[in-house]
Amino acid sequence: MKKLITTVSLLVGTLVFSQTSEAKVRELIKVMGADKMAISGMQQQMQEIKKNSPNISDEFFNEFVAEVTTDRITEVYIPIYAKYYTESEIDELIKFYKSPVGKKTISVLPDIMKESIDAGGKMGRDIAIKVKEKLDKKAGYQNPPPPMPEKSK
Repeated sequence: MKKLITTVSLLVGTLVFSQTSEAKVRELIKVMGADKMAISGMQQQMQEIKKNSPNISDEFFNEFVAEVTTDRITEVYIPIYAKYYTESEIDELIKFYKSPVGKKTISVLPDIMKESIDAGGKMGRDIAIKVKEKLDKKAGYQNPPPPMPEKSK
């Protein structure tokens, strides 16, 4: 009988802990706006796909977008966040994202990401040109000289 009570107590304790963690992860996702950011990103991707695949009907896109809800995104995210963060870390993240600097982080992060991607792309292009010129020079290739000015008659 003691063994049964101990086992049931452990199961109930585990269940209560996992529900608490799930509730906290749910709160973190909401505070961060991760669910809304995911929907926004998905809608942008849908517009890109729509542009590149004109043969897919608008009805398909409308139905697809209607199926993706913040609740559905949250359910997908909960086990992922729970896998990487402890309950105390989730508490700290919630506290951070509710703070003024946390709120600012949420509001400026999309701009930071966009500018970082743009800057990284420019850096990559500049490096590619430099490396190509270096390898061309090493291989003996030279860029053609600039055209000579035409003589006036």
